[in-house]
Amino acid sequence: MQIVERVIVKAAPATIWQLLADVERWPTWTPTVLHVQPLTPDGLRIGARYRVTQPKLRPGVYEVTECAPHEVLTWVQKAPGATMIADHRLSGNRSETEVELSFATEGPLGAILGQFYSKRIADYVRTEARSLKARCESLAAAATA
Repeated sequence: MQIVERVIVKAAPATIWQLLADVERWPTWTPTVLHVQPLTPDGLRIGARYRVTQPKLRPGVYEVTECAPHEVLTWVQKAPGATMIADHRLSGNRSETEVELSFATEGPLGAILGQFYSKRIADYVRTEARSLKARCESLAAAATA
């Protein structure tokens, strides 16, 4: 199962990346994340691990598997029989960026979890995309004012 949400944000990739890379502060701009706790030192990088608490879900530990500033952040949660992949991709210019957020489940248990939680996952991905867009456009507008 994979859910994909794309939005066009009237802000540069650098502005969007600034919010995405500060994962501990996600609860300040999206209601889909209640708390992010780093479990490894040295900040956002491949191999960094975070405990993520979301509404109506058990906390999960995500490990960063892809991290390229202004382009991509992917983190993965693994459990026996299931892998959950949250992907954040940016492509754009100084004034407008396409943001693609996706969440996928893999593995035998992942397929079951994906079907069981598909509506909630879709709602969370859509809400995160809209929240990120609103916050980034607000920051971009404030910077040019």
